[in-house]
Amino acid sequence: MRREIAALGLDVERLRKQSSRCAKTVRRLSVIQRSSNAIGGDVKTRAEALYRRLTAYDQRRQDLEAQHGPAAAVVRIARSQHAAVGHALHQAMADYHAAEDEQRECCHQRFQRQAEILGRNVSSEEVDQMVQEGGWGAFSKELNPEGITARCAFKHIKDRHRDLIDLEARLRDVHELFLLMAVMVDEQGVMLNNIEANVVATDDYLEKVNESFKVAIRYRQRNPCFKMWCGCFPCYKQDAG
Repeated sequence: MRREIAALGLDVERLRKQSSRCAKTVRRLSVIQRSSNAIGGDVKTRAEALYRRLTAYDQRRQDLEAQHGPAAAVVRIARSQHAAVGHALHQAMADYHAAEDEQRECCHQRFQRQAEILGRNVSSEEVDQMVQEGGWGAFSKELNPEGITARCAFKHIKDRHRDLIDLEARLRDVHELFLLMAVMVDEQGVMLNNIEANVVATDDYLEKVNESFKVAIRYRQRNPCFKMWCGCFPCYKQDAG
């Protein structure tokens, strides 16, 4: 599963690069968005498959716990591995959301810039509302794309609106999965904290025991009664014989 999570991370990195290209280029945005849609589909497919495998692994861990008890070493190892992999998957999905947020911001800025060319100032909140609740038709009627530059700007606005709709659709596709992963990580986080606390407590206990042994050895070596007894002991043993 770690290998698949690493592949998921590579997909997210590809999406980040697409977001960077979106912010820098003034052309081929439609190509970038098509590629982003493909990457988003790959992320969704990989993440869903990983979540199913992780759920199956957790069921196996529960079976082991029922068979051997919660304190068994094999159960603790399975629990720790499940929590670590779950956290890694959750982090990969969080990185994916961050990459999509970067691309959303890029689309917002381009939408607003082209709207300014047509003499219309649009806030980010208005763009979000237009994407989530509709309203493109009413907004487009307010614009007056006369001339080549204005018509080009209008086309860019329309394209960015479609890009934002596609982006929101990608996020909706993985939203439920992201929430499930968040719940799983929260649950496993408590287990990991308990495991870590037990390990730390064990290390502290062993350190104290070792220190006690050292003190006892030093006391034994310095005890004059012990030295005298050790010196007389052979004689005592010989007289007793």
